[in-house]
Amino acid sequence: MHPMSQLEQLRRQMAEELTQIPQYRALKSMERFIAELSAIYETPAEGGEADDGEDSNRKIAQAIESHLRGEAGPTIVKNAAYLPVHRVA
Repeated sequence: MHPMSQLEQLRRQMAEELTQIPQYRALKSMERFIAELSAIYETPAEGGEADDGEDSNRKIAQAIESHLRGEAGPTIVKNAAYLPVHRVA
């Protein structure tokens, strides 16, 4: 087996090679971004959680009732991302 110094050097070398891969760097930046957003949006939600829960339960109940009656609710349309294959010549 390798001595500890060689294993440490091998670990550093592998970490250096890994950070050169664009997909790995993109993944790590996405993880940092998600962690920052979670830190921003999770903290204020703790204070008013009871009111939001009752309000969301009421909205869900209304949506279910209107669906059962056959009423059309609000239509959600998502904008499709532009893809070059959608271009017309």
